[in-house]
Amino acid sequence: MKKNVFIGTVLALLIIYAGTGVYLLFDSPFTHKEQANVVRQPLYTVYRSDEVPYSTHRALSMVASEQPTALLPWGIALDSLNGFIWVAEPGCQPDVQCPATQSGVLGQYAFSDGTLIQNLYEPDGYSSPLFTAVDANGDVWFTQPDSDAIGEYNPQNQQWNQWFLKKGSEPFDLTFDRYGNLWFTEFRSNAIGFFNLRTHTVAEHATPTPGSNPYGITVDHQGRIWFAENGAGVDQIASFMPTLSGSIKITEYPTGGLRPHLIDVDQVGHIWYTGGFGGNIGEFNPQSGSETQFVVYQGICSSPTNCSGTHISGISIDTKGDVWFTDSLSHRVGYLIPSTGQVVARTIDVSNAHPYDGLMIDRSERVWFTEEFESTLTMWPASAVKS
Repeated sequence: MKKNVFIGTVLALLIIYAGTGVYLLFDSPFTHKEQANVVRQPLYTVYRSDEVPYSTHRALSMVASEQPTALLPWGIALDSLNGFIWVAEPGCQPDVQCPATQSGVLGQYAFSDGTLIQNLYEPDGYSSPLFTAVDANGDVWFTQPDSDAIGEYNPQNQQWNQWFLKKGSEPFDLTFDRYGNLWFTEFRSNAIGFFNLRTHTVAEHATPTPGSNPYGITVDHQGRIWFAENGAGVDQIASFMPTLSGSIKITEYPTGGLRPHLIDVDQVGHIWYTGGFGGNIGEFNPQSGSETQFVVYQGICSSPTNCSGTHISGISIDTKGDVWFTDSLSHRVGYLIPSTGQVVARTIDVSNAHPYDGLMIDRSERVWFTEEFESTLTMWPASAVKS
């Protein structure tokens, strides 16, 4: 009898607790979605764009799409964790034709199918954004070469921030290290910049070679950062190991490429870079120090340094190790198969589309690229080029 009374008492208590929302023996009162919001990932945990897990609730389109942009799109960043594509739209070329007082646009697109969500116009006092990157919290960072500044946009509170660098630095491409700090190339001041997201500390380090014009930048699987040196007659890539203080030692490597532009890392740690006007893509093996050049422009060149019909710039490597590229002057987007040297490319219908620095491949092998002069963001499924 006492045993039955005890069991009844326990059941009654459980019912009371359940009615008040306090659970002792059952599941947490939070849904799984709510738990994900409460237990957040550590601040500034950094993901490469090809490592971030996809949002499972989104059905990914495998149909080609093309969406208009507002102002001459340039760099793009994939935020697959939150379901967005971000496009930096400067509105003019990053040179003397682009005044420091001209504001630009950050275009926000759906990662699921590439449709436009909204155009975010920069506030007064900001200048044309060129390249963009997304941190682990979903904040969007971008360079403003015409005003020598780094910008940030927080989509959650719709807040803009910016930090000015030394005059004449002209920041270009940017990436995050394993600590969550931001590193960027400074094209005009021939330096590498560092920005601590917590303390807002800035450090800038000159490259060993004067006139190097640092352009593209990326991080490898060991955390080492690599960048391309675009200066005429320099033709190098370089690397350094990032530190928490921003103090670095840069090592440079001569290449057989011509005016290297953007740079990426494959699955085995080899470094790939576009050869600019030489019609080629270079591969550098950090372990052996060896280099291989692949010709991807099949037009007529009077010499290896005079291929006026080509400008290889954008680069991104897919999950199979194929190296994708954009050629703005031949109006092509295609890929190189390193094992065979075969090049497969598709010519864009509009001859003045100018696919340039904005190129990314996601883990479903979808190809994202900007067409600068056509002001469009294009997404191709892998089948659009690969059979």
